[in-house]
Amino acid sequence: MKSLRLPFFAAFALKRIVACFYNSAKLPAVIEKKPSRFRWQLIAITIGRLFLNTGLRMVYPFAPAFARGLGVPITAVYRVIALRNIAGFFSPLFSPLSERFGRKVVMMGSLVLFAGGCLLVVVYPTFWTFALAMGLLGLAKVNFDPSMQAYVGDAVPYAQRGKALSVTEYAWSLALLIGAPAVGLAIQAWGWSAPFFWLGVLSLLAALLMWRILPRLGKRSHTGLSLRNTLRVVMQYRVIWATFVYTVLVMTANEILFIVYGEWMETSFGLTLATLGFASAVIGGSEIIGETFAGWSVDRFGKRPIVITVGMMNALLYVILPFTSASLTTALITLFLLFFTFEVTVVGGMPLMTELVPNHRAVVMSVVVAAMSVGRTIGAFTGPAVLELGGFVLSGVVSALVMGTAVFILARWIREGQAIVE
Repeated sequence: MKSLRLPFFAAFALKRIVACFYNSAKLPAVIEKKPSRFRWQLIAITIGRLFLNTGLRMVYPFAPAFARGLGVPITAVYRVIALRNIAGFFSPLFSPLSERFGRKVVMMGSLVLFAGGCLLVVVYPTFWTFALAMGLLGLAKVNFDPSMQAYVGDAVPYAQRGKALSVTEYAWSLALLIGAPAVGLAIQAWGWSAPFFWLGVLSLLAALLMWRILPRLGKRSHTGLSLRNTLRVVMQYRVIWATFVYTVLVMTANEILFIVYGEWMETSFGLTLATLGFASAVIGGSEIIGETFAGWSVDRFGKRPIVITVGMMNALLYVILPFTSASLTTALITLFLLFFTFEVTVVGGMPLMTELVPNHRAVVMSVVVAAMSVGRTIGAFTGPAVLELGGFVLSGVVSALVMGTAVFILARWIREGQAIVE
């Protein structure tokens, strides 16, 4: 029964987090008149994103469990993860949908698509339906996130946008803080396919909630951006290309370690499924603190200074982590700090990216989502190979070098308000 109550606890906890966040921070001028309504809009968006992110992230700590349930080698699950991430390559191709049909419609459609993939696994629990569900999740994710980020960008001024976007990023951390333990309990109670049933049903309910609460923010364009215009915008601004490379490197650095950390934790410390789920919740806790810190700090001290400083700390922690295998407590503390700094880097950078080319915000954010998927794909393919080649120590060194390069690119070429056509 615990696993049945966790999704409802997640919604309640999210409501309290958002309420506390906005009670302690000045509301953006654009939403001061109806703060309660906008707060509920953020909650609805974040709940939908929570279920998407739980589906995305559950395969990492539970890759061995899915492999055993499917009767396939764990490397087959790793390949599915890598192929799923390829869906993000096509994110810029889908950006016209947000302009033509509206942000709300695209977000709802993404949740329905994901739910369909999940319920297919429940009806036909095979490796191929599992792979198909992961592919549909990838497509849903690359449609949902740019539309969501553009929706918030349309509603909130840049000076306060870090706060609002950090609230939506709670969905990422809660996917491990609450989602991972729920998935572990569901697998233990009902088998490996059980999480897909709950995620499918809850995603449909989240789409219904968004339909009920979200207005059609902004004007709906019947002409929209064409694919040709999308490509023209991407080619026109060099800052978009610098942002693409930066994002690819950040995600690659994290994925190299994250894709194998479940196997490392299981073999190093002999964790059970339930214990592994709750160990993953430590990462979720660090991320939710990181998201809160990012929302509080970047609007006060500047997006770039915070991201550059914390990004360098993150690179150092990649090197330290492999040397903590002698103690579970030390390993969990290091994982906490690593994912705290990683989350500040990612969340702190989002409001910066929404303002690079304000007139083409959906296009820019679709490129960012594509870059995230490219980075995850590269990391998913190379992570197991690096681990096999030099162990977890080499994984940490490679991740640190990749992350350091990303921070250098940000410091050198990416600045808000510097989107100059060249």
